[in-house]
This record gives sequence, C-alpha cells and structure tokens, in this order.
Amino acid sequence: MLSRVAGNLFWMSRYIERAENVARLLDAGRRMNTLPTSAEARAAEWSSIVIAAGCSQTFPEPLEQANARSVAEHLIFDRENASSIRSCFHQARENARAVRQAITADVWDAANQAWFEMRTKSSATVLGGEFAQLLDWTKTQGHRFRGAIDDTLLRDPGYHFIRVGQYVERLDATMRLLDVKYHVLLPADEHVGGLIDEVQWLQILRAANSSTAYRHVYRAPVKPDLVVHFLVLNALSPRSLRHSAGMILRHLDLLKSMTGASHDCHSRIYALLGRLEDESVDDIFAHGLHEWLTERIEENHRLANAIADAYGFGQRQPEPVVPAEPGAEVCEAADAAAADASAPGAKMQGQNQG
Repeated sequence: MLSRVAGNLFWMSRYIERAENVARLLDAGRRMNTLPTSAEARAAEWSSIVIAAGCSQTFPEPLEQANARSVAEHLIFDRENASSIRSCFHQARENARAVRQAITADVWDAANQAWFEMRTKSSATVLGGEFAQLLDWTKTQGHRFRGAIDDTLLRDPGYHFIRVGQYVERLDATMRLLDVKYHVLLPADEHVGGLIDEVQWLQILRAANSSTAYRHVYRAPVKPDLVVHFLVLNALSPRSLRHSAGMILRHLDLLKSMTGASHDCHSRIYALLGRLEDESVDDIFAHGLHEWLTERIEENHRLANAIADAYGFGQRQPEPVVPAEPGAEVCEAADAAAADASAPGAKMQGQNQG
C-alpha cells in the first residue's frame, strides 16, 4: 500500500473519531453546567473543556470568560479551529475523497454525508436550543462511520491503518476527558468526595457513554478511583486506555505480519500496554492523576509520530505544549494545528474549506 493512501486512511479515521470526542467533551460541559455552582466554578467548567480539547491557545477570548456559547461556537463551528467538529468532518471527507479507490461506497457515504449535513447546521439554531441534539448527532455519525467500516471493508492493510488511527485518537481523547475533572472547581462549601464531586465524576462517565457499563461492572456508587480504573485500566471498557492500547497493538501486529517488518512503533505500544497492565489506580493517584495523564498524552503523541515514521506518511508532529507547573493548562493547540497541517490532504482541505 502506498504511504500516501495509508496516511489518508489513518487521518480520515482520526478526524471522525476526533469530531465525536469533541462532542463528548462538550457533553461533559453541558451536563456539568446543570449543576448548582458559583459563576466562577461555571466558568472553570467551560474553560476546562477548552483546555482538555487542546484549544486554549486558539480560543478567541480569555479563558476566565469562557461560557457555553463561546466554547460551543469555537469547538463546533469555528473554521479557524482545526479541531472543531466542523473542521474535523470536512477534513475527514477530504481524506476519504483522496482515497476513494481504497474504501467502499458505504464508507465514503458515511464521511461525505456527515460533512454535507454539518454544512446545513448553524450556530444560531444549535446554540438557540438544539445543543444536545447536535452532540448526539455528531456521536451518531461516528457510529455510522465505524459500522460501515466493520461491515464492508476487507481486512487488508488499509483497514488496519483506519483502526490504528481510530484508537490513537481515542486514547488521547479519553485522557483529555478525564483531565476535565482536574480543572473543574468545586463550590467553596463542597469537599472532595462530596455530592457535587460525585456528580461531576458521574458526568464524565456519562459523557463517555459509560455510566451503565460502570454500574454493571462495579455495582457501586460513583467513586473517583473506580471511574479512573474503568476508563484507564479496565480492558473490558471500550473507551479505556488499556482497551485502546490493546487494539493499537493488535492492528500494528497484523500490519507487521502483512509487511514482514517491525518498527519502533511496535516497541512503543508494547511499552505503553505493559505500563497499563502493571500499574494500579493507587499508583496513578500517588503520581498525580493530572501529571500521569499528561505524561501518557505525550507518550501517545510520540507513538503517533513513530507510526508515521514507520509507514512513511506525513511529517512528524511537534511536541505538545505541556505546562510545568501543577494546575496550569494542558494544551496541545500548537500540536493540533501542526498535525492537521501535516496530515495527508491538509493543504487541499485548507484551500477548499468553505
């Protein structure tokens, strides 16, 4: 398979997954917005969504002034934001168009229809009362896209590049969703482990579509350690880090068996999966959840670069901008912009986006 085709398939999948995951971040913000809290805490909730999405450097207003409308506008409709839902669907469609010969009509229709329908949506309508519906619609497009892939594509190298892209993006997204909780302020009269804290953790689970599965597995109230275990270490959870890392390993191993070549990316994913199998929730909290997530975001970033190096598509992405001081913003805006600019078809996408 040509490197260019592999890269287009990898990024097509990442953009669809990213659109869905931005919707999940916004859904977390929407749900937390319904909780009784102070104006300061409410602004912190929305700024946390911007930070977790890696868009604090592209956000057009001071973060302390973030609110539902400004954050939704930037993360859904902003054409200048390469990680907005609108931009992701457009770029997914352009990457799919570049490799029409490598995908089925059903996969093309899923990517093309998502972009076509997205163009009909306006911020006035969505922010005027159809916010939740737009987020649900976005997640549905991701389900439809993955269903078309599962039902119609040959299990050839192209299929495995699509799946690797999906799970690299999902690994990143689950960490960012968990990190939302780090940046959210509790009300002054509320304590860690109290009712508001528990409800905030529940909203993280719900945004990950994992609250029902969580209760099936643990049969216990929502607790921070159990939520982290479910979304990080539980291999049965389809959005957990361990599950995503395992799927990346599976598809990279299948690519290795098809090509006969082993690369640095294989050793990197083995190391990441080994860490997730060996560490406990106590180890993660002892290290500091935010700090641990930041290190894994960087590790996943280096893995993505190693995959691009191994299979010859795209330029290497620069290191993500990660603050040194606890409590500072975890931001990857420069990385996201560079990644989108270096992705296959990005130049064409920038010229044609309208």
